[in-house]
Amino acid sequence: MTVKEMIAALVEQGLSQKAIADLAGTTQPTIHRASRGAGVRYETGKEIERLYRERVASAA
Repeated sequence: MTVKEMIAALVEQGLSQKAIADLAGTTQPTIHRASRGAGVRYETGKEIERLYRERVASAA
């Protein structure tokens, strides 16, 4: 699963881009760019993956 797909799933769960950014320790513009397919730093990608696993994968 790509970062873009994980962000889309988190947004479907009701999180805003700003909330995702705050929880991942980055900025909303970074999340916006990533949601459009841009690359992110490794650490940011791992934090988004962690959020995805906590909020989406565990709810399935």
